[in-house]
Amino acid sequence: MIKNILFDIGGPIDKESLMDKLIDEQIINSLKFFDINISKTKYIETQNKLLIAFSKNLYKDIIWELTNKNYKLASIIEKQLYDTEKERNKKRGFFEPQENIFNILKNLKRKKYNLGIVANQPTRCLKIMGKLGLLDFFSNKYVSDSVNLYKPDEKFFLHVCNHINANPYESIMIGDRIDNDIVPAKNLGIRTIRFLTGRYKIQKPRKKSEKADFSINNISNIEKIIDNYDS
Repeated sequence: MIKNILFDIGGPIDKESLMDKLIDEQIINSLKFFDINISKTKYIETQNKLLIAFSKNLYKDIIWELTNKNYKLASIIEKQLYDTEKERNKKRGFFEPQENIFNILKNLKRKKYNLGIVANQPTRCLKIMGKLGLLDFFSNKYVSDSVNLYKPDEKFFLHVCNHINANPYESIMIGDRIDNDIVPAKNLGIRTIRFLTGRYKIQKPRKKSEKADFSINNISNIEKIIDNYDS
């Protein structure tokens, strides 16, 4: 029986679609400044190759590949990407809530599910979620930077479960990444829903143990899956 629902933020709650677009543009423009002209097609090919290989640090690895592994130049472009983060957040309005996410969370709480956050995010994300009214739905009010634990470390999942008094075997994790969300959750006996969205939807499980229990293309399907699971 499912009693607890664990959410990633990027993907299931925050679409981050404009953020992804702005990051791509920043990297391509930085490369162009240093006379490295990369087509959008070449950029996507490089990105997808790294996604399929389960890159641990996607943007760093994209820059590394596209600078032809020039350490000095890659470091400069990485810094430019970091330094323009606030500008990107401002352009996208700081948060891009998934359609109908407020109603979904409200319905899950009404059905007495215990909701938790397991997300690699800076602490400022919590302030934004608080202002939007999203944070009120969750039993824990912290992210990775709050506790210095980061996915795919299984200790992060256990820390959240302990904090919200959740038995992993009565829990389900909703995330968009196989490597960060699905694999560590499954290792702990947590059921999994993979939301196929954004960059990471092209990831493929390399073996049976990496396959999510359920996959969805629409975040609204969460309720149906959980209701059917418990019936």
